[in-house]
Amino acid sequence: MKLKEKVSLDEFDGKRFQNRLADPKENKKAVLTHYLHNIYNGISKHYEKDALKVLKEYVAYKTDEENLPLAKEYALQEFLSEVENVPFPTPHNYTFKFIDLFAGIGGFRLAMQSLGGKCVFTSEWDKEAQKTYRANFGEVPFGDITKEQVKGYIPKGFDILCAGFPCQAFSIAGKRGGFDDTRGTLFFDVAEIIKGGFK
Repeated sequence: MKLKEKVSLDEFDGKRFQNRLADPKENKKAVLTHYLHNIYNGISKHYEKDALKVLKEYVAYKTDEENLPLAKEYALQEFLSEVENVPFPTPHNYTFKFIDLFAGIGGFRLAMQSLGGKCVFTSEWDKEAQKTYRANFGEVPFGDITKEQVKGYIPKGFDILCAGFPCQAFSIAGKRGGFDDTRGTLFFDVAEIIKGGFK
């Protein structure tokens, strides 16, 4: 008889778990890890409803697959431990909150954390960069920031917006497509977020 269930965020990538979900899994790990990273501050409330729904789906899946009941509280503690044991944790006594758009592998985040910042939202569409970001910070970035669903996860009340959007559209070394280049129009998404024009 097993005394402990194996509980890991990696299972969200498994085919069996993906096939059981009605909704796309794209933001499931992101919303859960963002919730866990903010569980000790008020920002967690912003992610709580969707995160607890994801957790409930996971617990139901594990219970069905393993034929053993899995407590939601146990799964939550296991996931919390997984996101907290990382090479670059958030400073305990942070003095400001920021969001990290076009996050890459987390260079801006490292700089902001070293200055006493707490990241409350991340976005990066590249899957390999997301994996490295998660390994560094224990948090899975949300995907494409041009999608309204992703913008809807941005909490209010952050102090600084970090956004290193692609510069190729404006570089003199490139084709200089400017705002006619899709990468150039990402500037307008950043401007929309700054204005608070998202839902």
